[in-house]
Amino acid sequence: MDLSKLNTNDWLISGGAIAFLISIFLPWYGIDEFGVEFNNSGSEYLLTGWLPLALLIIAFVLVVLPKLSDGINLPEEVGPLSRAQAALAAAGAAAVLVVLRLIIPSDNIGSVDADVDLSRKYGLFLALLAVIAAAAGAFLNMQSGEDAAGPSSAPPTPF
Repeated sequence: MDLSKLNTNDWLISGGAIAFLISIFLPWYGIDEFGVEFNNSGSEYLLTGWLPLALLIIAFVLVVLPKLSDGINLPEEVGPLSRAQAALAAAGAAAVLVVLRLIIPSDNIGSVDADVDLSRKYGLFLALLAVIAAAAGAFLNMQSGEDAAGPSSAPPTPF
């Protein structure tokens, strides 16, 4: 495993995925009433907690993992998309899901409806920063035109 092969874009994707993994266990929503505090962590949300984590892991596997190990050979295309485009789609979808979690208020404490909007906590904002960093890294990786072997030296093929 040679970390010198990773560029800034790869570190953004990796760091974003790790920061999101940490933030999923921190409080995202909560309420403090009558001296009692109740919190929901990101792990209590399947669609906007666990699914973005899976999407960030997919982006990591598509872009960063082939650079870390020589024995991993992934196809250059994932369906109609290149690996860089597929990683951007995964990281972008994760960012959209977390932004939706930030916009849509939560009124459930665990599985109990509290009938009051819970306040947003620091874990949700850390998760938002993490997915934005990962999506930015995936975007910059796609813009750079690098594949797993490094910058392409071949000229583009004509139509």
